[in-house]
Amino acid sequence: MSHTFLTPARRFALPALVVGCLLAGCSAAPTDDRTDGSRVASVQSPTARAATAPADVEDRRPLIPLDATNDEIEALRAVWGRCVAKEGGPGYENGRSVIWRESQNDPKAKRVRAACRSTEPEFFEERQKRTDNAAFRDNQREWYQCAKKAGYRLTTPDEDGEFGITEVGPNGDFQSPKMTACRREAFSH
Repeated sequence: MSHTFLTPARRFALPALVVGCLLAGCSAAPTDDRTDGSRVASVQSPTARAATAPADVEDRRPLIPLDATNDEIEALRAVWGRCVAKEGGPGYENGRSVIWRESQNDPKAKRVRAACRSTEPEFFEERQKRTDNAAFRDNQREWYQCAKKAGYRLTTPDEDGEFGITEVGPNGDFQSPKMTACRREAFSH
């Protein structure tokens, strides 16, 4: 990914890991209330259980909305960081550390990240790219055009429309107010 609007930790992110969620045992099935006041628990069939199973772990990740403040983003990252610290122990103080270690092909980091994947926040754009790549590409093109008009010096977009800044000028970088406004405008449709 060539975006430089990403935080340093996200720059090291590897492609999303898709982790299957295995469910075992009985579920919290509805009960059968008898006329005599007794209750009989029913066991759901495997088909019924699968129909009510939680969505794929990627779909359970917290979504960082387009208009999220830095404080809101950091609050979501803190939950993830606590999971990483708990699962990883020393050397895994937060989510950024697990991403960096994973980029260094650390097998423990892969296990820790997979264990905490459902708490790892996902930016709106990341989710859109994963779930509706055509819309993502259209929004990227709009963002690029807006940023170009605003005076940013940009790399040529790749096949997905992703681009970077070639030079940080008076407008600033991907965190600057003008760039943020262009991103929000492009992705808000």
